Amino acid sequence: MVTKSKTCIGKATGKPLSEYESEREAEEGADHVHMKYGRKLVPYQCDTCGQWHTAPENRRTPSSKCPVCTGADGKPKDSYRSQTEAQRRADILRKEQGAELRVYACEHKHGWHLTKGNGR
Repeated sequence: MVTKSKTCIGKATGKPLSEYESEREAEEGADHVHMKYGRKLVPYQCDTCGQWHTAPENRRTPSSKCPVCTGADGKPKDSYRSQTEAQRRADILRKEQGAELRVYACEHKHGWHLTKGNGR
């Protein structure tokens, strides 16, 4: 069953995201949008609420949490599989939020990270 999220807001629309209980439900929601509106969406499990949402396919930048590196907030850094995927995320954040980010290889060999400054 699809509901509107009480915690997660779309960055582009400012409206609550659709929330699905399973990946299968999110895939069905994405298929419905594709058939009805021609937009390609992909499901993802949200780090914030744990539920499933959908996002435009061109914004897809899969990441995982680095088991070693943490950000200034003490939380694990996102790790991207390739420099290209990390750069895509940096470009999206620059366009949406004006964030100037730099991509660098994880010194512990857990993919690629983003940073705001010159250091890590």
